[in-house]
Amino acid sequence: MRLTIAMLVMLSVLTACATSPRLNEIQFVGSHNSYKVGLSADTRAALATANPAALSALDYAHRPLAEQLDLGIRQLELDIFNNPADGTFPVGHVQVIDMRSHCAELRLCLRQVNAWSTAHPRHVPLWISFNLKDEHIDGLPDPIPFDAAALNRLDSVLREELGTRILPPGTVGPPHWPRLDDVRGTFVLILDEGGAKQQWYERNWRTRPMFMNVDAAHPAAAVMILNDPIEDFAKIGAMVRQGFLVRTRADADTREARLNDTARRDAAFASGAHAVSTDYYLPATQVNTDYVVAPRGGPHCNPVTSDRTCRIRE
Repeated sequence: MRLTIAMLVMLSVLTACATSPRLNEIQFVGSHNSYKVGLSADTRAALATANPAALSALDYAHRPLAEQLDLGIRQLELDIFNNPADGTFPVGHVQVIDMRSHCAELRLCLRQVNAWSTAHPRHVPLWISFNLKDEHIDGLPDPIPFDAAALNRLDSVLREELGTRILPPGTVGPPHWPRLDDVRGTFVLILDEGGAKQQWYERNWRTRPMFMNVDAAHPAAAVMILNDPIEDFAKIGAMVRQGFLVRTRADADTREARLNDTARRDAAFASGAHAVSTDYYLPATQVNTDYVVAPRGGPHCNPVTSDRTCRIRE
């Protein structure tokens, strides 16, 4: 049978449609400080008097992790503290004043997410980024610093809880990311730290479970965190086109929600950043506006890296 040009074109289209998009050809909504429960009444009252600006910046809350994932969120952020005395990593935002969490310790958070993943094995890879909290804040007790031993212990916890579902930095990366159908049900873990923590972690980085937020010239460069999509719009686009995965933020410190300002949100999506993080995947009714960064039904095709044949299903 002779194939006409029209038939060849149709066959080409069907073949392309049947090909799974790559990991860098999607875009999705994430949540910022995903574990966070609202401030207690006592803390709110104290901050209203002592530091109203801090109250405004901290006055947001999230649904439990599994509920967020049900809503279409595909990137989570966890802030952890170091407790070497019992080997745990408490989860919270600011020591003493903002420690209310849907999962008070890292293992609990990971188990909640892993349970959801097990129940939804066709999900696109879930991103989880980690901030290691040990900074000095005037008027509050200093947290225990993270050191190389703490980072090694963190690696062990991640491996014990998520195991073979972790997408290993040493085997995948730009520009040839795997196809979604080959990595569904997995996790992309990201260490969002610089300085000494990054220097400790980059030793033997190929065998570590977390990607690092490093300069593009670094051999481990794969996932970039560029949090201002207006200021960094061109840079994000360039990084995306070069094959890097990028996370940015649609809003920060409740400002955009209070003003119902969508400029930053719109720039975040248009930039091609893969993960667009927000505190408002549901309408911002707590600040009396309808500002929202909706998950749009879950992951969708990336406006910069995908083509017209892109189709994403979970």
